[in-house]
Amino acid sequence: MIMIKEILLAVIQAATEFLPVSSSGHLALVSNLISQPDIFFFTVLHIASLAAVIIFTRKEIIYLISFNKEYRKLWIYLIVATVPAAAFGFFFNDMVERAFSSILFIGVAFIFTGSILFLTRFSRTRAELNVRNSLIIGLAQVLALFPGISRSGMTISSALLAGIKREEAAKFSFLLFIPLSLGAFILESGKVFYFDLSLAVAFFVCLVLSLVFLNLLFFVVKKGKFWMFAIYCFIIGLTSLLLR
Repeated sequence: MIMIKEILLAVIQAATEFLPVSSSGHLALVSNLISQPDIFFFTVLHIASLAAVIIFTRKEIIYLISFNKEYRKLWIYLIVATVPAAAFGFFFNDMVERAFSSILFIGVAFIFTGSILFLTRFSRTRAELNVRNSLIIGLAQVLALFPGISRSGMTISSALLAGIKREEAAKFSFLLFIPLSLGAFILESGKVFYFDLSLAVAFFVCLVLSLVFLNLLFFVVKKGKFWMFAIYCFIIGLTSLLLR
C-alpha cells in the first residue's frame, strides 16, 4: 500500500512539475488526503525532476560550464533570477512548509496561477533576456515556492509577458530549476534523511516521466498554447476550495 502511494506521488510530481499546474500543490493536496505531507520525499522527487532537466538541457549546460562566449551573460541572468527565491526560501522556509497543510491556501494559489497563465495569451515577442527581466522572473519564482503556485507557470509566464521568445523563455525556466532544486535538497536533507526501496522506485518513475512531460511542455510553449493550462488550474483551484 505504501509503495502504491509513493508511486502515485511520483507520477503526480512528474506530470505536474513542468506542466504549469504546480507539482507542490498537487502533492500537498493528495498527501493531505491520504497521509501527512512528507517534505523530504517531495524534495527527493524534485531531485528526480532535476536529473531530467539536466538531461534535457545538457547542451546549454555544457556551454555554460565551458564558459562559451555567447553564454557568459546567461550566467549573470541565472544568478540574478535565482537569488530572490534562494534568499526567501532560506529565511522563510517554515512559512512555506506551513502552507502545505492549508487546502484553502492551495485552492486560492491554483486560481492565482491560472490567472497569470491566461494573461500569456496576449503576450508578444518584443524583448531580449537581460538583467531587468531576469530579476522579474526571479521575483515571480519566489511566489512559486508556495504550493499551488506553479514554478514553470510563474517563470515562463513572466518571461513571455516581458516579451521574451517562447523557446528562450522555456529553456531559461528549465535552467532556473537546477539551482533551486539543489538548494531545496540541501535545506531539507539536513533535517530528515532516509532511504528505502519505495523511495528509489518513486525516484526512477519520476525521472522517466519527467523527461516525457518536459518535451511535452516545450512543444506546447513553442506552439503558443501555454495559456490553455489556465483552464485546468481554475478547475482544480475551485474544486480544492469546495472540498476543504
